[in-house]
Amino acid sequence: MKRAYLGDSYDAVKRLWQQLLASTAPLFAEPSFIPTELQSDFTQLTGIRMLPAQPPTAFSILNDPDTGIRLPGEDNQSESRTHISISTIIEQLRQRQPRCIITFDQSDYRHSDLGRDEQRLAKIRSLAEAGASAFYYVSHAPFLFAFPTADALQQAHELLTRGGIPSHRLEIFERNA
Repeated sequence: MKRAYLGDSYDAVKRLWQQLLASTAPLFAEPSFIPTELQSDFTQLTGIRMLPAQPPTAFSILNDPDTGIRLPGEDNQSESRTHISISTIIEQLRQRQPRCIITFDQSDYRHSDLGRDEQRLAKIRSLAEAGASAFYYVSHAPFLFAFPTADALQQAHELLTRGGIPSHRLEIFERNA
C-alpha cells in the first residue's frame, strides 16, 4: 500500500468487509502488505487492525497486496507488497486457521492465454485442489474469499448477501457450489 492510495474507494470496500465480519470473525490485516508508517492511518480509515501474533479464536485475515494474486504456476516469482501467491493463502489457511481470508486481487495477466474470468477460475481451482473453498467478489474492487471448508464459505456468502451484497457479485464456480 502506498500513501497516495490510502482513502480510495477500495478502502471503503475493505471497511465494509470489516463491518460485515465484525460479529462473527473479526477481520485483521496481514501487516506485511501495509508499511509500518501507514498502519495506524489504515486502521483508522478501514477499522481493520493489524493481525496480532495471537489472534482471537474466531478471526479473518485481509491480504492487501497492491496488485493481487499471482496465477497458479507463477508461485516461483517473489512475493512483495504487490503480489501474493495461492500457496501463501493456502499456508495461511492451514497454519493460522482463520474462518476466512479475503485477498485484494486486481491482477490481470494480459500475456496469459486466459481471460479474466478464466484467471479467477484457475485461482479457485488451485485452492480447491488444496482442499479449500473460495468465491470472488467481482466489481471494480475485486476480492478473493478463501475458506477452510465449504460450510464456512456458505456462512460467509449468507452473511454478505444479508448485508446487502447482491448475490450476482459473489462468483462461486461450480466446483465449490
